[in-house]
This record gives sequence, structure tokens and C-alpha cells, in this order.
Amino acid sequence: MAEKLGGEGLIGELCNGFSLLMDLDKGVITFDSLKNNSALLGLQDLADGDLLSMLKEGDFDGDGALNQMEFCVLMLD
Repeated sequence: MAEKLGGEGLIGELCNGFSLLMDLDKGVITFDSLKNNSALLGLQDLADGDLLSMLKEGDFDGDGALNQMEFCVLMLD
């Protein structure tokens, strides 16, 4: 995918994905914003535990949410 989009295109798509999932008031992806917007990514059938695991996997600073950098690292991993 990275080859097809190029560097700038890939970063743009990641930013778009982050914007779709983030809590607009907090500017980060929270459990609630991920759960509420998961259908946009076809993830509506994931259990709460699975969504929490996704958040924990990418939450490097331990604040319980994903900022844009954490989201991008998680998506590229």
C-alpha cells in the first residue's frame, strides 16, 4: 500500500483515518470514540475487550488514548 500511495499519500491516509476515529473534543482516539466510529472501518463486530486491546497496544504514553503519532505507529507496525 505504501508503494502505491507514496510517502505523502500514506501519511495523508493515516491522518484521515485518525480524524475519523478521534474524539473531536479531546483530539485523541478514546475507547468511546473508537467504539462509536468502529463501523467506519468495518470493525463494528469487535468486542469491547478487543477494542481496549487495540488501544493498549498503541498507547505508549499510558494515558488511555491514542494521539496521532501513536495511531500512525500502530497502523504501520
